[in-house]
Formats: sequence, structure tokens, C-alpha cells
Amino acid sequence: MTTETAEPTAKRQKFSKSYIYPNQQRTISVFSVASKHPLNVKPSGNSYFSSDPKLLQQRLDSLGSFKVLPDELIMEIINQVNDIQSLLNLSHVSKVFYAFLYDEEIWKKIYVENIEYYDEKSWLGSWRNTILNIQNDENVIQLQDNLLCSDLLYRPFQCSQINYAKLFSKIIQEEEIYHRDALLGQLGSIPAGRIQRFQESDMTLDQFNANYHDVPFILVNPDTNRWPKWTFASLLERFPHVKFRQEAVSWDLEKYSQYLEKNKDENPLYLFDCSSDAMKILRKEYEVPQIFQEDLFKVFNNGDKFNCRPNYAWIIMGSARSGSTFHKDPNSTSAWNVAIKGRKLWVMLPPHVTPPGVGTDEDESEVTSPVSVAEWVISGFFNDSTKIEECQIGITFPGETMHVPTGWWHTVINIDDSIAITQNFVPVSKLPEVLNFLKNKPTQISGFRLKEIKQCLDYIMKENTNDAVLMNYSDSFDGLTIDLDEDCGELHNLPTMPIFEIFKQLLINNGKQELLTKSLERLEKIELKNHERETGKSKAWEKLTEESTTNKTFSFNFAESDDDDDNE
Repeated sequence: MTTETAEPTAKRQKFSKSYIYPNQQRTISVFSVASKHPLNVKPSGNSYFSSDPKLLQQRLDSLGSFKVLPDELIMEIINQVNDIQSLLNLSHVSKVFYAFLYDEEIWKKIYVENIEYYDEKSWLGSWRNTILNIQNDENVIQLQDNLLCSDLLYRPFQCSQINYAKLFSKIIQEEEIYHRDALLGQLGSIPAGRIQRFQESDMTLDQFNANYHDVPFILVNPDTNRWPKWTFASLLERFPHVKFRQEAVSWDLEKYSQYLEKNKDENPLYLFDCSSDAMKILRKEYEVPQIFQEDLFKVFNNGDKFNCRPNYAWIIMGSARSGSTFHKDPNSTSAWNVAIKGRKLWVMLPPHVTPPGVGTDEDESEVTSPVSVAEWVISGFFNDSTKIEECQIGITFPGETMHVPTGWWHTVINIDDSIAITQNFVPVSKLPEVLNFLKNKPTQISGFRLKEIKQCLDYIMKENTNDAVLMNYSDSFDGLTIDLDEDCGELHNLPTMPIFEIFKQLLINNGKQELLTKSLERLEKIELKNHERETGKSKAWEKLTEESTTNKTFSFNFAESDDDDDNE
């Protein structure tokens, strides 16, 4: 890393060419599907083009007593059925019920509920085929035109056909230019709303903590050997029978590769693994960028004495169309994400701007959004996001590393089949925000396991026997009857865990008392600002008005002037 003090910005740093990139449109065209639904289901709007009363009557007759119910309620009832034979029988009642039972989410739910049994089966191209042992889907029943016009049944198929490379083609072309110029060290001023790029060697830790810890940016590196050259084929050859975590399932790489090659999901399974035997090896094959190596959560790991740090390093693999819906990273940590293979499109919004199409409660403990990234894009929320001034959009190409600041909303869309590495970390510059989260949002803390917390607390107590607060927490573990191997974020009605207090003590034990003191002072200001935002009143005003109610002689009246001439 260079020791230069000049900040690596397009305005301040001298490049071999200086110009301003033209402003570009960030919106995309309306997405349409060229291929036909496998059963000939049509969107709801097609019902207006069907004037044949016999066709309408046939649909009603096919549903029997269910004909009075909307499609959503019919599907909800079907989803309550867990017996495979009953579902199969229901699919044979009529062509319309056959179409309802063709929905992949119904069979995926059955698979997950009986995962120990079905994980031993080969993947046959879909959840339905795998469960029913159907070797091919060539003999599916075709419905008459406009017999079944239903957005509920058509939309998942539409989402499964989305082609992001085509949909985002203009954005990709522009980002390719920024990527190429960044590799050459020749960046001009990119358009507003696009994520800035820096060469990895041009960004120092001091510059990061002073100016860039709070904004997204992309690191590029001309060294083609900077990151591992992993591919799907090479990883499959090395780890064919190693179990990886893919959301609700844990498959070996051989089976997951079969899934990637052929699936019908609107939201394909995303491999997101941190603890497999393979990951223990792969983590030794790359070096963290220097500006991200400073990580205060390392204090939660003290070798063989204790390790209560949440998982923080993952390998991510997914097919084109996969991705993650809008979220903030856990425990108010920052993150970096490097694309090893494939291109990723990022949409990012600052902490105070709730993304379009996303709903949250007041303290953001509950987040709701469309079931898939494709649904979010097709519904127009991507275009809505681009109209927000603070919205940042960028694409990471293989070898590029995205910085995700603390608290930023972000969604990630895999344009291609992709492999990536990501890690969460706590830089010095974001310690106050992390302390605020651990102190004031204890029910949202995740990743800490109770057993490991207790081991860490027991160790700390040996050195801090006079700490009454920690002693009280240590005693609270004695009466717990829950599984101590559980993640504290997955348990309800759990006594507050002393993560905030433990973190403070570990920072002190690691010689960071001065940093902690300054960060706690900053935390107090954050709390005052949050209180004012939530109540509309400052602490100072509340104290002043409280004194006015207890002191009867207090008055806001101004004294009258003795000089009448002054009032003329």
C-alpha cells in the first residue's frame, strides 16, 4: 500500500486524463417475457380478451366450491396441506388445480420440511420433479388459451425468465468504461448516483477512516493475481462431496451444481457458507485488503481461551438471477465483497432512506419486501430507486471489491453465474455506531451463540471480579434452560445478553481504553440526536421544561424596560 497522503478522489487526485463522464439514464425498460408459460397460464389481463362464456364456465367448474375464492386464498389453503399423496390427488382433480399444484414453492416447502429424506435424492430439475421422482417434464398438461389467467401463477414464471444482462445492458456498458478507466488509473468525475472507484494501492487506512468509511466505493486492482481464480468447475473438482449451506438446505457441491444447471425458481438458492470444511481451506487462499484489516470485532476471539465472535467470512455462489433482497448487515458492521467470478449489480441507499418496495417497523426490527429480487425489479421499484437522489448504483466486475458502509441498505443482483467472498468488520471510524447498536438495539443483535458468550464472560470475570454489572449477567445464565448452542438472535423471550458490556471490557483488555472513551462520548451525542428525532424534543429542552413545572417562580417572560422612551 502507498503511504501517499493525497486522497484518492477524482477531484483531488491527478490522473493522466481528466474529463467528466456524461450523465446517463439509470432507469430500465419494462421487462417482457418472450417464452410461453409451460402450462399456458396467462397473466390476469388476458381474461379481458376472452369472451367465450363456455371457457369461463369451464374454469368455474374446474374449481368446484373453490370458485368463490380468489387465487391467493386458494393457494393459501393448498399450502396448508403437507401430505404428498393428497397434493398429488388434488392436482388430478382438474387442469386448473393441476396448474395451481405446479407451483414450485409448494413443493419446495415439502422438501424443506422433510429435508433429511429428500437430501439423499438426486436433483431432477425442479422441487416438484425431485419429490415426485419425475425424470422429465415433457408430458405436462397444456391449458386452453385464457382458461387460466392468473398473475399469482404467472408471475413466478415471469420472474424465472428475467435476463439481467439484457435488462441492464446500458448500465453494464457504462460501468465497463468506468471499470476499464479505473484499472488504468484514468478516472474522471463519474455521474451522480454511480459508485466511485479507486485503485486499491491508492487508498490508505487513514484516508479510509477520515473520508470514506461512510460511503460505498469499489476497489480495483490491475494485478490479475490479486484474488483466487476459483471457478465452479475447479471448486467442484476440489470439493464435490463437501456440504455447503444454501439458505434452507445444505447440499454438497455436486448436487448444488446440478441445481444451478437446471432449476425453475423465481428466486434461485444462494450458497452462503461460512463454516464448511471447504471454507476453512478457502479462507487461507486470499488476503483481506489492507484498509479492511483493521477490525475491532477481533477482540471477541482470544485464541483457545474463548471465541464468541459471530461468523464474519463467507463464500457466496449463485446462478444468474440469484441475489439478495434489500437488507442492512448485522450488528451495524461494515462489509467488503469481492467478485471472483461473474458481475454483480448493487443498489445502495443510506441508512435513513427506506428503499422503495420495502417496509419496516419503527426500529427496523422487521423488514418486508417482495419475495424475490426479480419481483422487485419487474414491479418498477428499481426505477423508483433511481429517482432518489441518494441512491447509489454500481456493478462489480471480477476482481473488484465493494465497500458496504455501516447501516446502508443494499440489494445485490447476480447478472451472471457468480462466486464471491465477503467479510463483515468493524473499523475504528464506525465504533460509535456499533456501540450504539449493541446498547440500544439488543433484541436485534445476531450471530452470538449463548454458549460462547458464557465462556467469554466466565473468562472476563476471572480478571474483573469486582465488576457488578458483568457479575449480574454472569449469574443470569445459571437459570437458563434453553439450548446454549443457539444463536441469541433466533430466540424469543431471552434475557438481554451483555454483548455491549462484554465488548467494552474486551476493548479495554486489548489496550483500546482511549479509543473506547472517545467513542462513548460520540455515542452519547448519537443517542441525544436519536432521542430528538424520535420525540421531537431535545434532552436539554425536556430538562428545562421539567424544571419549569417543579419551580413555580420560573418564567419565560422578559423583564419590562424602565425607560418608557425605549418602547416608543
